[in-house]
Amino acid sequence: MSTAGLGITDRHRHRAGLRATHTPVVLITRGRIDQRLGKIASLTPPHERLKSFRLLIAVPALADGRRRERFCAEGCGHAWHQLAVRAPETSA
Repeated sequence: MSTAGLGITDRHRHRAGLRATHTPVVLITRGRIDQRLGKIASLTPPHERLKSFRLLIAVPALADGRRRERFCAEGCGHAWHQLAVRAPETSA
């Protein structure tokens, strides 16, 4: 599978808070994804792993957003789209 199939875009990078020059972004956009995921997983500095995690979470989050806009705009029965967002509690 190529990264073209994943559709890694500037939106993914922006959502993850990363620049095009950050190591995980460079790795995921160059070559076959099945080979690159191993390299991304083996990044040793903790800050690089954090960047990798943020990028890899951004991909399905944006895909779900697109799917929600296209298929679920007028309501749906997906349990994960019905989750309530709680306001943070404030201490008095």
